[in-house]
Amino acid sequence: MAPQQCRTTWPGRCYDALAFLTRLVPPRAGCTGRDLGACLPCYGPAGICLGLTLTLPSWLFWLLLQQHPQAVPLLCAALAAWLWMGLEVWSTRSLHWDGLADLGDACGSGAQGERFWAIMKDSRLGAFGALHLLLAFGGMWLVVCWHIYGGQWLWLVVAPAWGRVCALWLAASAPPRDKESLGGLTCAGASPALTRRYALAALLVLVALALFAQHPWWRVAVTALGQYILIRRMAAFARSKGGISGDFLGAGIQWGQLWFLASTV
Repeated sequence: MAPQQCRTTWPGRCYDALAFLTRLVPPRAGCTGRDLGACLPCYGPAGICLGLTLTLPSWLFWLLLQQHPQAVPLLCAALAAWLWMGLEVWSTRSLHWDGLADLGDACGSGAQGERFWAIMKDSRLGAFGALHLLLAFGGMWLVVCWHIYGGQWLWLVVAPAWGRVCALWLAASAPPRDKESLGGLTCAGASPALTRRYALAALLVLVALALFAQHPWWRVAVTALGQYILIRRMAAFARSKGGISGDFLGAGIQWGQLWFLASTV
């Protein structure tokens, strides 16, 4: 099959999505940022692949720790959660965490106009970015630990997919600042029809998880409503600053993933 034809197939787009979002597979020859919009529908499946990559080793590590005669269940869960977090940082090259830190620095500075974007583009980590990282990373470690302690491994598989779909929802909710940037190319591929399909799929996933774990139904509403508010607030802030960028999308992935894990624990 010709490379161009392969990129238009569903497996080809899924492969490209996985290559864009993770280091699990190498980019294909000839694949550029302009292929980003075409692989956007595959962010969900790519997130599931990532979730399996993070969760399976963590589960095996947790089983190994449990074999120790003096094993403390909570400590075993904390160590397995730390491994899950470490694998997430490694497999994504920390790119989304970098976006969260950059946006945190720019927001915390209170800068306006071009100064806001200059701070966001600065590769150095500032105090506000470090605090945002500490808050998000620490919070995610706690809720991942809580899920593991409760035996809720399926949620850890779904969470990375949920976070990547949050980037799609955010990209469809505000215009890009630069149409030629990766953020702009992502916005171009985030069609209303695609976002509606993923919204319906997300609702079905929440219902299925609630049935599986026998959770109260109000949790489905809280997770969905909270995610909607988070996306709308981030989109409104992006519009006030001139549009969406890749850093906004990276931050949206991590905050969305954290919200999913925190609201379903």
